[in-house]
Amino acid sequence: MSQKILVTYASRGGSTQGVAHTIGAELVKQGFDLDLRYILDVKDVKPYQAVILGAPIRMGRWLPEAQHFLSVHEKVLAQKQVAFFVVSMTMHEDTQANRKKVLEMIAPSLNLITPMDIGLFAGAVKPSKLKFFWRMIVKLMHVPEGDFRDYEAIRMWAEQLAGQITVVTTEDVE
Repeated sequence: MSQKILVTYASRGGSTQGVAHTIGAELVKQGFDLDLRYILDVKDVKPYQAVILGAPIRMGRWLPEAQHFLSVHEKVLAQKQVAFFVVSMTMHEDTQANRKKVLEMIAPSLNLITPMDIGLFAGAVKPSKLKFFWRMIVKLMHVPEGDFRDYEAIRMWAEQLAGQITVVTTEDVE
């Protein structure tokens, strides 16, 4: 495969970063060449054939970095294969109602770009790693503590996504 895929993510506590690494590893296993980058380190998406963007939900919204990334790169991304993944503690119980809630939380992003697929995953909350303010929010909102990431489901989503990505090689263009 000749062109690269970008897997980019925003993360505050490391949970989404772990999901991004798992997705990236599965895509490499499926034969793709990719760059895995923190979202604020991505300046240009033109060199990539496909872009997979992930971020967690905080306070009922996708991290602002994700929305900003989409706004800045909207025109170029509209010409590319794009997928999203969302990490949310709402998904610690994977129900249709919870999936609907999470999709509603990223609705502003869906107004900018229509992704080819969206992976919805539970995250991890480790209060000892949170600043005081966020520990209080977690407690007040009764967010479950622990690591609820289902790495098998994440790998399965990435494998399924790999089958959807259309590879364009230089021979296809000639």
